[in-house]
Amino acid sequence: MRFAIGGRMLGHMTMRFPAGGRSPLPALLAAMVLVVPLRAQGTLDRSPNLPGGWVVGPGTIQFNFVHRFVRSPGPVRKVTNYPNFTAATSFLRGTTFGFNYASNSNLVQAYPNEWEFLARVAPLRQRSGFPVDLSVQGAYNLAADGVDAELSLARSIGPVRIIGVGRLLTDPGDGKDLTDAVVGGGGAIRLTRSLSLQGDYVSRTTLGTGEEAAWSAGLAVAIPGTPHTLSLHASNAGSGSLQGMSRGEDKTRYGFEFTIPLTLARFLGGARRATVPAAAAAAPGAVVDDAASVHTGMSNMQFLDGTLEVRAGAVVEWRNDDPLAHSVTADDLSFDSGNVASGTTWRYRFDRPGRYPFHCTPHPFMRGVIVVRE
Repeated sequence: MRFAIGGRMLGHMTMRFPAGGRSPLPALLAAMVLVVPLRAQGTLDRSPNLPGGWVVGPGTIQFNFVHRFVRSPGPVRKVTNYPNFTAATSFLRGTTFGFNYASNSNLVQAYPNEWEFLARVAPLRQRSGFPVDLSVQGAYNLAADGVDAELSLARSIGPVRIIGVGRLLTDPGDGKDLTDAVVGGGGAIRLTRSLSLQGDYVSRTTLGTGEEAAWSAGLAVAIPGTPHTLSLHASNAGSGSLQGMSRGEDKTRYGFEFTIPLTLARFLGGARRATVPAAAAAAPGAVVDDAASVHTGMSNMQFLDGTLEVRAGAVVEWRNDDPLAHSVTADDLSFDSGNVASGTTWRYRFDRPGRYPFHCTPHPFMRGVIVVRE
């Protein structure tokens, strides 16, 4: 595949697949449509070379596109492209399965492109009361012909999110042993709700000839009125795999990352309808302060807790972490938050035991259930 603008050739992309000549891409995409995925992710709270332990959310297929460029010196000034694609979904909450594909990899010279198949689990989340977000990732890289692993720790302190990683990589030249150790750190600083600065530095303990520590720096923005985010950045690393994000070169690549969460429920179903008379909908909700509040929220076009169990008398607080306004509306219209603006919260006391399905009025594919116990 070749890239051209105005008749001028900018670069090319060569696709080489595993032995047998058949691409795994169609089977992977078909499988992704048949599963129930998890929370989507953006670029605002991580850096280009540190995934930060993100997992995909219910009803979402995550697609990320990273494109970096290098221009050679004059008089030729040839532009070389480094496109990278990530697609991910999930079978269980708190996990992600997917692949990274780099169409112009320099990991192994005889293998011009790179496939990495990954599985990630995030068992501890700061939002759930743990001091850090912890995630573990395992991956198989076809170009390196071996298994790679990453342990990631992250903590948010006000507008700052700090990320640290440790990785074990297969050395492409030494068989299938995990011989390369990698340590690094970085993070992001939220300047506003829709704008952040990001950066990282990652170094292998055994750098090869011509290799340097990998680094990146950039600016991330949330696209207003959409669930998409965009990172404009510079880096000396090539592909988006664990191998690629750990290997730097003596040249700087400039580019972007664009995140596209595809919410299947948005296309496959609508909101459940109210089943009570309009007079019942006029009953006001009790919005109160209570020390025993249960905190949850909305992010990446999802309610963070699809089903949330609380005791009678508990106050549930929803925080909207999306750039879009959402509502918390009971299916029977017994409570309705109205539009909850980005960055604000809404609270409601549940006094009576029962099951309370709810949805977002502007985005009816967003659904959840509050189960109130005695």
